[in-house]
Amino acid sequence: MTSPIQELLPVSILDQSKVLTFNNNETIIQENQNLDYLFYILKGRAKIYHNTENGKTILLHFLNQNDWIGELTFLEIEEKTKYVAAIGTVEVLAIPKKVVTSKLLNDPYFLKELSQFIGKKLLERTNHLIKNQGYQLKYRLATLIIDLSHHQIYCEKHTTIVDYLGVSYRHLLQIFKEFQEEGYLEKIGHQTYIIDYHKLKKLYIFNN
Repeated sequence: MTSPIQELLPVSILDQSKVLTFNNNETIIQENQNLDYLFYILKGRAKIYHNTENGKTILLHFLNQNDWIGELTFLEIEEKTKYVAAIGTVEVLAIPKKVVTSKLLNDPYFLKELSQFIGKKLLERTNHLIKNQGYQLKYRLATLIIDLSHHQIYCEKHTTIVDYLGVSYRHLLQIFKEFQEEGYLEKIGHQTYIIDYHKLKKLYIFNN
């Protein structure tokens, strides 16, 4: 089966690129990093964070298969990169900076495809936000736990997700307690849980 990236990029550019593999929670891009590569997700998912000036880490959103990483930096839309980490095993195509700047950014077809990708991601995140806000916290939290889990283990810090969910820390702890009492989660360490995927999946927003 032909990958979308094989249809988009000529063989000469693919030959100059390389495939990198990242394990669960491994860093793909550091915050404020000078990028040597433009990344394209061949397999897996990733999560994007922002570190605030007061030292707080905030979850922003997710990246999926066939998404780009670092495109806003290369297009000079975003001056500073955000922190990107793998969810599970992630394979990416790493296209060298010199290839991106000398060839891809001068290719009208590639720029059109990239602009369409950015537009589609914006619409996806807007639609996700609209649908997400229409549900009670337990449904939004269940969805987030599933999206962030790997091999049915969830270990995200509570402080990282309160802003993403738009709730207070106290309210978040209350729902975690209810999930444990109802058998959705089993705590096995500090903010680390085994999830009952099949039970939790019934609360997953995007089943609907």
